[in-house]
Amino acid sequence: MKLITNLELQNRSGYSSEFDLMFRTANTLRVELLDGTKREVVSPKLGRDYISGALEDEKTFGVFLKRSCKSIEFGFVADPGLKELVFTRNTVGETLTQLEYPAQMRVQYLDDRSRFQNIRTLGIYRGFLVTDYYLNPAIPLAALGAIEVSCG
Repeated sequence: MKLITNLELQNRSGYSSEFDLMFRTANTLRVELLDGTKREVVSPKLGRDYISGALEDEKTFGVFLKRSCKSIEFGFVADPGLKELVFTRNTVGETLTQLEYPAQMRVQYLDDRSRFQNIRTLGIYRGFLVTDYYLNPAIPLAALGAIEVSCG
C-alpha cells in the first residue's frame, strides 16, 4: 500500500489535478484515533463529519467521527475488489439510518477512549442510537467517537 503522509501533503503547493487524483484514487485509509490506535479502512467513504468503510477484518463496518481522529493516511492497494474513496455530504446519522436493524455494535465514547462498549442497536432516531439496554436506552451520536457494526 502506498501511503501519503501529512508531510507530503504540506510539500505540495496548492491545488492541482495530481493532488485531486491522489485523493480520488485512494481505496484505503489508515486512521489514527486520539487514543493512538490505528485502524485500516478499505473502500472508504468520507462524509461531512465522519470516515467509514470496511475494517481490516472485512466482517466489520467502521465509522469514525472526524473529531476522534488524530491523523489519516490515504493509500492505494491494487485490488479490483476495493472501491475508490467516495465523498458524500451525508452526516453520520444519515449514513447509519441506511443500516439494517437490529444490529450488534461496539461504540467508543469520546470521553472514555480506553474501551469499547458492546450494544445491540434497535435504530437511529433524531441523533440517538436507540438500544435495548435498559440503563442506556438512547446514546447521543455527539457523545461517540467510533462505531463498529458487525456484518456477520
